[in-house]
Amino acid sequence: MKKWKVALIGCGSIADNTYLPRIKDIPEADMVAVCDTIPERARDYSEKFAVPAWYTSIDELLEKCDFEILMNTTSIPAHHEINMKALKAGKHLYSQKPVGLTVEEVTEQIEAAEAAGVKYTASPIHMLRDDIRFAKKLIAGGCIGEIMKVHTNVCHGGPEYFQYRTADPTWFHRPGSGALYDMGVHGLTMTTGILGPAKAVGCMAKISEPVRTVRSGSFDGMQIQANQLYDNYIITLDYGDRTMAVVESGFCQKNSRAPQMEIFGTKGTISFVENGSWMPLDIYLDAPERGIRGWLQPMEWDIPASEQNFFQCMVVQDLIHAIEEDRPVGLPPEHARHVVDIMCTIPEAIETCSIVPLHTTF
Repeated sequence: MKKWKVALIGCGSIADNTYLPRIKDIPEADMVAVCDTIPERARDYSEKFAVPAWYTSIDELLEKCDFEILMNTTSIPAHHEINMKALKAGKHLYSQKPVGLTVEEVTEQIEAAEAAGVKYTASPIHMLRDDIRFAKKLIAGGCIGEIMKVHTNVCHGGPEYFQYRTADPTWFHRPGSGALYDMGVHGLTMTTGILGPAKAVGCMAKISEPVRTVRSGSFDGMQIQANQLYDNYIITLDYGDRTMAVVESGFCQKNSRAPQMEIFGTKGTISFVENGSWMPLDIYLDAPERGIRGWLQPMEWDIPASEQNFFQCMVVQDLIHAIEEDRPVGLPPEHARHVVDIMCTIPEAIETCSIVPLHTTF
């Protein structure tokens, strides 16, 4: 089995708790380097996770390190520049979300990947999740009939509230980041992953907490002025005919018992209920011809055991298999571009209090 040489840039919390601890569980991957603009952090992560080499810039990484796949887990504003440098250097790429801040940036990345002949896979990771893949299979089989509405709730109390922070989280509340790019991208990806490309978007948004307090970590107790960006969004997506969607997102929910996503069809409902990891499916069926009207749980997910137990780092495995089999990646950047299109159109929808047409598809 070939071992693909992987480098990770951006030694923040998601690299620490999600990617670097699990890369060893992917037999086809070999983590050869980490990179961060803070030298101490790059060095510490290299030591903590037994990674052979560490660097302090994308330019140094590309110049000095022999690797084939880059994992970009840097902060949101840095994604486009780093992605472009990696793709132009002929590296296969997995980028954290959102991969760019404009449709033009994402298009530039897609074209760079095509020109270099490399594979490019784009976070968020939801469309590779076992539960969402199984729900899509149920929908395709007609289990709950024609889909009328999807409701997605992807919120938390703010990055300074719910995660232990060793770095100053103020940047999450500054232009180029914010609740829409940090959290809305998840709900929009899940919704469009189920329903496909939306035709138009509307939105209402507010600033819920103009001053925030860091609740843990190295900056515990520090106050952040958070009055530059909205942090509470109710987004509506128009699919024409009889179908629409609602995406609630932001930094305004300290906690919730609401399902992360519910899919409403003419014959029933699929609900994703939180249980500490990914969601088990609750299914409501209205099938009078079978004498059924009520909530059911599927006996077994119809996904091969070898493909179950999804964890986020498996996006690297999907990318490797796409390279080896010369097939499309499971998280195509064209889907990410459509989500960026929605997020870039939302300010116009807020300002005009109207439903605004979208410009892309996938």
